[in-house]
Amino acid sequence: MAVAIREYRRADLDTILDIAVAAWQPVFESSRTIVGSDLFETVHGDPDGRKRKQVTLACQADNPTLVWIAETDGDIAGFITVTMNNDSLVAEIGNNAVSPAHQHQGIGTKMYDFVLDQMKQAGMKAAVVTTGGDDAHAPARRAYEKAGFSGPVPSVEYHIKL
Repeated sequence: MAVAIREYRRADLDTILDIAVAAWQPVFESSRTIVGSDLFETVHGDPDGRKRKQVTLACQADNPTLVWIAETDGDIAGFITVTMNNDSLVAEIGNNAVSPAHQHQGIGTKMYDFVLDQMKQAGMKAAVVTTGGDDAHAPARRAYEKAGFSGPVPSVEYHIKL
């Protein structure tokens, strides 16, 4: 299976929004289980809509975020967003996902390799990525470690209903 990485096009938006929502379902369910449905709804409201908004904002032409698309056999299989800070020379991987139908085929690895190369070519000196510590984020943590990221910094998010 050949994977091609290309720049985002406006016509890709609906497909990558669907991929984002589908790929994040396990994360949303994990969060709902951890904090409870009532508190989850209070804190996160409509997680699907929120994720769609995040990705849509990243894809807007006036946003400095770079967006790339992974294709297999002409079908969009995934996407990745990157912000490069030319002052600090640190790049950050943001929202990224592989369609559940295309997972476990090395597409994420190819996307990370591609963007890390783009970062180096742009003169970046370091890259960061943030992900969750719960079981639902374990595949993402493994993928980032496989791509060469190291030194996870523990972070804790607490919730309280008022």
